[in-house]
Amino acid sequence: GIQQIRMVLVSRNGGTRERTFEMRVRKDGDVVRSYVRFSQPSDVAGTQLVMVDHPDTVDEQVLYLPALKRTNRIAGRARKGAFMGSDFAYEDLEVSDSASATHTLVSENDRVWVIDSIPGADSSYGRIRSHVSKADMMIRLAEFFDTKGEATKTLEVLETASDNGVTIPTKSIMTNLRRGTKTEMNVSDYRLNVPAEEIPDETFTVGFLERNG
Repeated sequence: GIQQIRMVLVSRNGGTRERTFEMRVRKDGDVVRSYVRFSQPSDVAGTQLVMVDHPDTVDEQVLYLPALKRTNRIAGRARKGAFMGSDFAYEDLEVSDSASATHTLVSENDRVWVIDSIPGADSSYGRIRSHVSKADMMIRLAEFFDTKGEATKTLEVLETASDNGVTIPTKSIMTNLRRGTKTEMNVSDYRLNVPAEEIPDETFTVGFLERNG
């Protein structure tokens, strides 16, 4: 799929800043690859990010910064950092971390499963509780807790869109409970089930990032 996304950063006092980017996602088997390129505002335009989510190994994230004209791998402590100044950490952008996480069904009703996930030791979270819709397998609410069990953030998926069996969130809000800030993600336009040749393999390479920087 190809999505146009508007990210709104909301400060504690209600002030807002906006960033816009395009995201291209391709799934081959169990591997999900994503490419992000920012277009606005001018101070972040040209920033690119590639993420590769593997089902059984450590995920990969590579960031291209146009000011430095080079790529950096997001690994270790850097995964806990804020993504482009938002309330999302780089580790929050991963589709899953099943290689090191353990999952437990806490409860369920006719609408949702409630699942507790204990991430790997390198995560900043001690536990993540997900409320998963049975209708479309989409997480509608995620609650994040630190290693001491204190709530730190919540992610709410407020609106979704579907096309031929593919469902994506089109409006979501990440709330930082400690700072009192929020980040809204709004999909302004999208195309799903696009032909694979529109998102070729080279899109997710360091060479592509550097050529298009």
